[in-house]
Amino acid sequence: MATPNNALEYLMSKTQVDLDCLDVRVNIASNKVSTELGPFVDCTSNQADAYCELINPRHADLLKKTAALANEIKGHYHSVNFEELAMELSVKPQPRCRAHGHTTTFRADLLGQMLSLSMSISPNITGACLVMVNPRYSYSTTKIIDNGQRLYRLCKFLDPDFDLSRLIIKVPSTWEGMQACRKLKSLNVKTLATTLFSMEQAVLAAEAGVVYISPFLNDLRATMDSSIQDPDPIFDIVVQAQRYYEQHSYPTRVKACCAVNAEQILQVAGVHAYTAPADQLRELASMQEPVAKLVNRSRFKEELTDEHMNGDADGHTNGDTNVHANGNTNGHINGDNNAKMEKLSFIDDESSFRLAFSRADEGRAQMKTTQALNLFSDYQIKAEALMRDNDMTKIG
Repeated sequence: MATPNNALEYLMSKTQVDLDCLDVRVNIASNKVSTELGPFVDCTSNQADAYCELINPRHADLLKKTAALANEIKGHYHSVNFEELAMELSVKPQPRCRAHGHTTTFRADLLGQMLSLSMSISPNITGACLVMVNPRYSYSTTKIIDNGQRLYRLCKFLDPDFDLSRLIIKVPSTWEGMQACRKLKSLNVKTLATTLFSMEQAVLAAEAGVVYISPFLNDLRATMDSSIQDPDPIFDIVVQAQRYYEQHSYPTRVKACCAVNAEQILQVAGVHAYTAPADQLRELASMQEPVAKLVNRSRFKEELTDEHMNGDADGHTNGDTNVHANGNTNGHINGDNNAKMEKLSFIDDESSFRLAFSRADEGRAQMKTTQALNLFSDYQIKAEALMRDNDMTKIG
């Protein structure tokens, strides 16, 4: 493997790097991040990103078109109101077909027509689009299942040729959410466990059959407000979860997110995947340091030996399963890098999961999960109100 020229190239040699393509900090008019720094694999969105784009005045006409489409098709979606359906349409993934019979390429699209961003990124996205369910359903298994199936149906309605294998539904890492993922898997709907802050959630998610978990390195608020700092980032949970999955042969992969700077991202170099906004990718690309120094920053450094420097065929680093964290008998999982990790099970034991989760990190994991879901719910409410304001059938 060629010597990396910068920290971003080093990260890409160890970890699948995904792009937060709806990041509002990207200058849309001059965005060249994907062509300059890519290629990237997956792209993601959430209610906060979507709302902050939707309120941009340049989308005024598109908002009205989306509202009109929601009114046109709402009769086919009886379990959801107009505002929520319009919001789901606004963050739908949509393919872009090349002319002259070339193969269809994939893009994550805010309104199906936000070409200034999507067309600049789409040629450099090779993987999946991740779309979050309504966070207000975080504690309703039935509603999450319905929401996930509806998102799949909307994609097929909008384009019968849409490749559903490239759509992954982001589901909150609550007990109810993971039970929904368990059912959605049986319906061939791929899922990711989001807002995850503990090993207890990671264990449950793997048992539910999610494709990915998404540990938030920091309290979500710290990524939105520079005046807030998380004194307890969960770097060790990222390492422990990946090792747990490798040791116990779970196919679930770890897709970390929510670092507050490039330095934090380098601490998890070697994780299966990492989702980053454009400004942090540029920061990484500007960092030129010896590989040995970069290796020493990572919490996976014991795994980044000469044997593993090249990663596997997909650019992923293989884990060293001789070093693990251990679980104790009450379901709490403690960091002990000299012992193997006990295999636990929560999928059919709600009481044990809720107790263990409530105690994880002295209650901080549950608190951070709740805060993140509240924040996303606030943006969901704002976005639905915006859609309602653009419902021309209610105006005049």
